[in-house]
Amino acid sequence: MITEFDGVLGGYAEQPLDVPEGSVVVAGSGKEQFKTFNVSTAAAILAAASGTPVVKGISRSVSAVSGAADILDVLDIRAVDRPEALPEMLDRFGIAFVSYPLFCPRYAARYDGVFGALNPASFFMPVATICVRARGYVLGLAHRDVTLAAAALRRIRPDLTTGVVASTELSPGEMIDEHGDVGTRRLARLADGLITCGIRQGQEPAQSWRHAVAHRPTHRGNAALVASALKPGDDTPVTALVELNAALVVAASGTDIDEAVDLVRRARRAGHAIRLLSTLT
Repeated sequence: MITEFDGVLGGYAEQPLDVPEGSVVVAGSGKEQFKTFNVSTAAAILAAASGTPVVKGISRSVSAVSGAADILDVLDIRAVDRPEALPEMLDRFGIAFVSYPLFCPRYAARYDGVFGALNPASFFMPVATICVRARGYVLGLAHRDVTLAAAALRRIRPDLTTGVVASTELSPGEMIDEHGDVGTRRLARLADGLITCGIRQGQEPAQSWRHAVAHRPTHRGNAALVASALKPGDDTPVTALVELNAALVVAASGTDIDEAVDLVRRARRAGHAIRLLSTLT
């Protein structure tokens, strides 16, 4: 058992931290075949600006140029330095960024950054290690078997009563760990102890879409794209992708999905998201 190997994680697993009601844990597997910019970081900020408390797991990059922690460094946003600081950060800003090793230092010291591709732990560890009493979770998974991940999390974290695992296949074998608006989209939803899986087939992404949302070659370039995704203005492939994933986070807090879509769109267009980013920095 991982909790037996890592006593700190075992302790938090037995007694998760209390956080504000309706909080959602957001995490991603990484290791995609097509590298998008840091969509989940922008989506987490937008969801928080829409009124949903968000606990966002972060790490340095393993398989891309920039991980979420690298982006936060450029934006001068501080992650919490100890798990017990999470509730205060959520009360103050509505969002808290937390490095996984804070909850599992021994596990992270041995395995963090070791795997350049998906491994069995990728299906549950990004969420399972953030031991807070949240309402739900959103896990981005660069793999087709979203149902397996949802089933693993239901068993490992029965306290999380609502959740969604999202994956998108842009072309055969080309995965991203976000809910896309193109390609084959898979969602496994957990509600009332039951898991349902939906698959929607869309068009293959155009080159213009790929260029717009692609991971940039520098930390600064990726940070700039995160910031631009939160600004008021016309819809673009970047803002559409971020809004879609932010809506999943808001819905995981118990909000109707149609209302969630409306909330995140209004939060961006009214400038709430970019103001929250400015406050965090």
